[in-house]
Amino acid sequence: MIRCTRAAMLASTLVAILLTVSLSGCRTDVDVTTPATTTPTTTKFTTTTQPEPPVPTPEPTTTQLIPTTTEPPFVTVTPTPPPATTTEPTVTPPPPPTTTQDIYSRLYHSYLLEGYPEDIWPLYESLAVDSCTLDIQTPAYNNMGEHSNNYSVIYITDKEQAEIAEFYNSLLDEPTEPGGFYDAKGTIGGYEVGARWSDFSYHYSVYLYVSLPNSPPAVDNPFFDQWPVNNNPFLSDFPQDIFPLYELDLIWAETFTVNSNPPSGQIFATKMFAHSGTKAGALTFYRELLEGAEKYEERTTEEWEGESYRLTGSLQGHQFSVTVGVWGREDMISITILEYLE
Repeated sequence: MIRCTRAAMLASTLVAILLTVSLSGCRTDVDVTTPATTTPTTTKFTTTTQPEPPVPTPEPTTTQLIPTTTEPPFVTVTPTPPPATTTEPTVTPPPPPTTTQDIYSRLYHSYLLEGYPEDIWPLYESLAVDSCTLDIQTPAYNNMGEHSNNYSVIYITDKEQAEIAEFYNSLLDEPTEPGGFYDAKGTIGGYEVGARWSDFSYHYSVYLYVSLPNSPPAVDNPFFDQWPVNNNPFLSDFPQDIFPLYELDLIWAETFTVNSNPPSGQIFATKMFAHSGTKAGALTFYRELLEGAEKYEERTTEEWEGESYRLTGSLQGHQFSVTVGVWGREDMISITILEYLE
């Protein structure tokens, strides 16, 4: 009975051992499989979710590259301010008088002739003188029975017509012809004066005239020592030895003009006179005198009283224009000498 029990116990122990061994073999299979499916899955998720933060990390590098690419335009743009600053002076004060004066003074070479009464009829807001003329006309020329002595001035301005008219009208002792051809016209201290504004050219111009009185004026003018003024003081060195006045009878007019023709200037000196010879004799006289001149030319024009002959060229450094038969008249001659201002 006891043996059986021991044998049974031994058998059950053996069965238990075998069972344990086979069960431990099954556990190893289950244990390897289970961790392979569960743990790797969890670790996979952790590894894939954790690399995601590095993805933003490269992104900054890419976005940082963008500023570097956009930097060159900023570098290119920065030089642009200097031109803006250089042009600013020109744009901000729309053309400053000083600059404008400099520009015009380089273009225009004319000037006011002495004796022009600037104290009574000034050049208001003048940027440059375009031309200035003193014209002395005898009673024979102007049919007025007295001398006519006139200054004419053209100057450049940037002022509008209303301002010009207001200024010159305010100077007049006695206005005449309001609303006529001139913007301002009248008398000041014995001088007859006039002013007219024009925008005919590419800039504004003002035309001034001053007629000198035949008796001493109320406003003193020390340049002239006699009234009326009966000869042009600027023609004292007229080259009459080179261009003699044929059979002179009577001087009709003497004109001296300094005139700008940008970029150079010109001086015209003219004597117009009546002669006591013949038209044919005068023509022969000047042809013989001038035919050897450089660039000599002769032109004939039909005038209202007959033919006039114009002889032009250059003689002894003087450019000339001699008209025999002014207006076609038999007894009239005009000689003009031209010089250039540099």
